[in-house]
Amino acid sequence: MKQVGTRRVWTVAEIAGAISRRFEDVPSCWVEAEVTNLGRRGGQVYFTLVDHGSDPHLVEASMQANVFDRLESRPENGTLVHAYGRVEFWAKRSQVRLRVARLELTGHGLLLARIEELKRKLAVEGLTADARKRPLPLLPRRIGLVTSGEGAARADFLKNVHQRFPAAGVLVVRSLVQGASAPAEIVKAIRYLDACDDVDVIVLARGGGALEDLMAFNAESVCRAVAMAATPIVSAVGHETDVTVCDLVADVRVSTPTKAAEAVVPDAAELEAALTRRSVALARSLGDLTLTSSRRAGDLAARLGRALQGRGAFAAVQSDTLGRRLAPALRAAERQAVASAAASAAELHRMVAAALATVSSNVARLAALHELLSPARTVARGYAIVRDAAAGRVVADAAAVASGDDLLVEFRDGRVGVTVTTGGAG
Repeated sequence: MKQVGTRRVWTVAEIAGAISRRFEDVPSCWVEAEVTNLGRRGGQVYFTLVDHGSDPHLVEASMQANVFDRLESRPENGTLVHAYGRVEFWAKRSQVRLRVARLELTGHGLLLARIEELKRKLAVEGLTADARKRPLPLLPRRIGLVTSGEGAARADFLKNVHQRFPAAGVLVVRSLVQGASAPAEIVKAIRYLDACDDVDVIVLARGGGALEDLMAFNAESVCRAVAMAATPIVSAVGHETDVTVCDLVADVRVSTPTKAAEAVVPDAAELEAALTRRSVALARSLGDLTLTSSRRAGDLAARLGRALQGRGAFAAVQSDTLGRRLAPALRAAERQAVASAAASAAELHRMVAAALATVSSNVARLAALHELLSPARTVARGYAIVRDAAAGRVVADAAAVASGDDLLVEFRDGRVGVTVTTGGAG
């Protein structure tokens, strides 16, 4: 600073130095902001920290490139971060800058970064590839369900399974589906069901929620348990727009618990109708085959008769002319004709027997499957069929019954007549 007349005149360097000295007393601090304008120059990474509030502000920042490269989750433009550093004043350009020493992703940004990192890791190992995913069984002996103790997801799945296929058995294993303890419980439930010999498919079900609520199904331990299971697994987590890493590893991913029920069991009524159509078609085919075989046998017998008659007449005419010289040749020709006819008859008999055996095997297999689906089989397992005593029709809903109605309850070893004392649903 110099004195010019009555004025005290400062140089730019003196002003910048004074400001710089003021910033030396500002302590290091944490700043929450959005990263923009990421760039690299020399050994530094430069970016802008933006506070998108009602009155937006920004501050330029920098970080050593080797420290930035060692970050567990590196930010991208638009990522929300917590930055720890010291405010500096660059005197040559009279510019304020935050010299960042630590940088951490926060909120959704951190969660999404961890999810993407796990996706890449599992994809490299081939655990999300379509080639390793297995088909679901047509008729599972038992379905394993991992879900919360109470909730719409559990109720929706069980309701739709029993509506579609009343004979289906479901083994429910209750588990936490969100929170810090949820991944360990889900893994334990998967391993338990996978060890059950009669469980042919496992369903993981929970309703939708925020990203934080679904993080148990983005846990690496859960995803690896799904991939390692010997039993096919259906992931029914969240809503249509919610996609977890568990969805990518599972054999089948569906959008809702209702869709999961449709995936694991067929509709019993549709299946029975299809079996009936197949039975009718097989019976018709068997009748057509029998008729065709009978006609073919008749045609062959007639042709054989004509051939034998023709050969006999020819032999008689020639015997009158040729006498004893042709007698051996005629006898040989007759033996050849008889052998040919016998071979043709044997081949026809073999073809008919093979066709009948195939049709009988198909009819037996369909009869066994029809028996599995029959009401009597269901009653034999401990269920009962309730009928209206007067009309004889099946009563399926409590709302269809009124106080004083007479009912017949059919058990596996007989029927019992009862009178309703309290009627109606509820």
